[in-house]
Amino acid sequence: MMTTDYFQKMFDYDLWANEKALESISTVVSQGEALHFMAHIVGAHRIWLARFDVTTDGSPEPWPKLSLEDCSAAILQLHGAWKNLLNRMSPEKLSGDISYRNSKGAEFKNAVADVLNHMVMHSVYHRGQVAAAVRQAGGKPALTDYIIYARLLAQPS
Repeated sequence: MMTTDYFQKMFDYDLWANEKALESISTVVSQGEALHFMAHIVGAHRIWLARFDVTTDGSPEPWPKLSLEDCSAAILQLHGAWKNLLNRMSPEKLSGDISYRNSKGAEFKNAVADVLNHMVMHSVYHRGQVAAAVRQAGGKPALTDYIIYARLLAQPS
């Protein structure tokens, strides 16, 4: 069974990986495509938080136009919002469902745990696109695989 502790760890990983991806974007002159995908990660997080009735700054646009600085500030703010949501989430809520409308207005109902997993996996997918865009722009993509994060956690302080 998935627990809020598990999801806290996954969202901590998501923050770490997003920060690494942003660092890699900052090393290239042509940031357009990489920044486009990074901004989408921010937009998706905002949309899903709104579906959980959590207020976030900015409008929940799926593809917002954001600067590198905007993305950096947003991922920190969004991470805090997810952590707060998880801190308040009861085991019953975590094992329950969430009903929502997608961006086209269609109604859906999914398990809360599936949505939380989706958020982390969605970011992973788009960070892959960020990495490809950074490489194409002549930069070095960040290594953001989960196992790298897990190894860092396992190292003695």
